[in-house]
Amino acid sequence: MGSDDDKKFAQQFVEAGGFNLFKKYNLEQKEQTLIEVLNILSQLARLSKDYYENIHQLNCYKDLQILIKHPEANIRAKVCNFIGNICRHSEYFYDILFKNDLIKASIEACNDEDKNVRKFACFAVGNAGFHNDRLYEHLRPCVPLLVQLLKDPEEKTRANAAGALGNFVRNSNALAKDLIKHGALVQLLDVVANDNAASNSPRRIALFSIGNLCAYPECRKIFEELNIRNVLEQFKAPKCKDNQVVKYAARIIQKLSGV
Repeated sequence: MGSDDDKKFAQQFVEAGGFNLFKKYNLEQKEQTLIEVLNILSQLARLSKDYYENIHQLNCYKDLQILIKHPEANIRAKVCNFIGNICRHSEYFYDILFKNDLIKASIEACNDEDKNVRKFACFAVGNAGFHNDRLYEHLRPCVPLLVQLLKDPEEKTRANAAGALGNFVRNSNALAKDLIKHGALVQLLDVVANDNAASNSPRRIALFSIGNLCAYPECRKIFEELNIRNVLEQFKAPKCKDNQVVKYAARIIQKLSGV
């Protein structure tokens, strides 16, 4: 979803009472049905925050607590993706997710044996730290897991982990010492220097997150000690052809210089 046609269909679906269909499902239904329900809800949440109230009215939080620990990895992954999407546009669900232990469950999912669960769990916790720092204290246990996931074989997981760490310092420095303590600064810079993903996505996002960290003097000091300026030399134009990488590297240099 995402095109005008998708948005039109979603609006018609809601106006026709589509959300009432979800009230009829239960956890005893086939796995494929549960996956389809989670897919539709995720797509609606991804499209617009206008559907957040409808989703909240379903009061499906107890079910989500069970499904995020489901034996089928695909269902666990879909729940994490759904949590990420209901945190995509605003902080509407932050307190609700925390009170229903779904922030804790999302953190635990970052350590899942399945690569897709880990990927979407990073997405979920990252968005839980994007809009404000309300959940930072509760996201603190996730920091070492995300640092480890910067080495994950899956490039999208590495990118999501890098983005989440950047979000954890986006709104305040409450978790900056934790990122320092668990080696996030070193590992993010290693992603910038050495990640070999064809998409360049982990590198781009790691650069942006380093830029967020450079808002704080204690982080700037460490990056200078790590010779970050030397690392960034290779990501200047015209040597580097990736415009986003060039832009984000330049942003870091500006912040290091106090601009």
